[in-house]
Amino acid sequence: MPQDSTFTGLNPYRFATSTFLPAMCLLFAGVPLRAQTVTPSEASLCEWATADVRWLGGQIIPNRVVPAPEPSRRRLLLSYDVSPEKSPWGFHRSTTYDNALAALAFLIAGDSDRAAFTLHALARLTRSDGSLWFGYNTANDWPGETSHESALVRVGAMSWAGYAFAFYLAHSPPCVPSDRGCSRERAIFQETAVRQANYLLSLQVDDPTDPRFGLLRLGYGTIDLAYRPATHDVAEVYQDEPAKGISIENNIGAWFFLRKLGDLTGKGRWREAAERIRQGLLRASWNDARGQFNRGFRYDAALDTTPALDCASWGALFLLAAGEPEKARRALAAVETYAARDGAAVGYLPYADIPVYENPEVNRFFFPAGPGKTWRELPLVWSEGTLGVALAYLRLGQAGRARRTVMGLQPLQVENGGLRYASREVLFQMSDAPSVGASTWLLFVAKALAGNSLAEQIWR
Repeated sequence: MPQDSTFTGLNPYRFATSTFLPAMCLLFAGVPLRAQTVTPSEASLCEWATADVRWLGGQIIPNRVVPAPEPSRRRLLLSYDVSPEKSPWGFHRSTTYDNALAALAFLIAGDSDRAAFTLHALARLTRSDGSLWFGYNTANDWPGETSHESALVRVGAMSWAGYAFAFYLAHSPPCVPSDRGCSRERAIFQETAVRQANYLLSLQVDDPTDPRFGLLRLGYGTIDLAYRPATHDVAEVYQDEPAKGISIENNIGAWFFLRKLGDLTGKGRWREAAERIRQGLLRASWNDARGQFNRGFRYDAALDTTPALDCASWGALFLLAAGEPEKARRALAAVETYAARDGAAVGYLPYADIPVYENPEVNRFFFPAGPGKTWRELPLVWSEGTLGVALAYLRLGQAGRARRTVMGLQPLQVENGGLRYASREVLFQMSDAPSVGASTWLLFVAKALAGNSLAEQIWR
């Protein structure tokens, strides 16, 4: 993407003695900021978010990286800003989750047209059963119905997609009565969201005697890492079958989507399904000793008590919205278990005291000098997860802490506006490239800090 010549970095003192802010920054909040009272960090964050919006627009295909995409994938966003030379197999990859986030980000930033174009792309790709693949190549037609080796369907990604459709329908400008195209578009978006919700409900555990009752299974397909002694390398092993495990993080997203769809349509079916998820999360997944949710249930229905950052940060957002403020405060306190630093970058890890690779042979392959190496021993800051923590702090009334959390990621901002997904690469798990996921979460938090009314409604 061409760099914007007006963007010269994130110097926190750039506006320390100035009363001027770019027009987009003055319009950044729901009400104009008083320029005389703008602090250096607020000005810097405003600049940062404005640059992110420009960068996100440059990730939409066709663009300079993928000038001639597969026709069905037009208007998707490339998930990472990487060159074909550095990542010949992944430079053109686009994930469902990232596109859902981007649609929300464009709407929050006041660009409803770009939001709608992104949603149209997701609507085109929704399969006959209502599902979406986790990710798509944009330079070719993988995955498809006859060729989907290594492709996954995940409840979490689909829930964000459905939520983006429902949020757009609830908050985009209403149609002019004579605009039949607008009415047709809204009908397409609602029908797509309903199909996606129906697919999710097909994954709900419906046995009241099962401790997982009400929760949604993962979806389809599983990829595990395996060490291959013959070639002394690590490979992904794909299982082309339903994924029977349960992710609490995924179910939190599903609850927000189904509840939003119920409010939008007035249909009790979606509200009832959301309520079953709420009860299942509180009954079977809350770890009172740890003060946060467990990671979920394994494929054999055994409880997976692994502590994960999202189950604390996203858990706090869910608990607050679900009417459990005391548990929400406990979950927010639990996030500090994952606090991390990598050089000048300050934030949080995805996990803490578990091996970086849960397969012992794989962990030994990557860390021969320390085969038991844990995440806590790895100097890494995860931007996307850190921003989830920042939003949780903001929602629980700690705006100053939220702002400081965001500003800790400044060293991971690249010159052209994108935010790096993580401070360093962890093969098969974390990329250090600028990413849509991190950049959109930055926009959510920055806009909410500035009082943007739409940003304040995300996952509320």
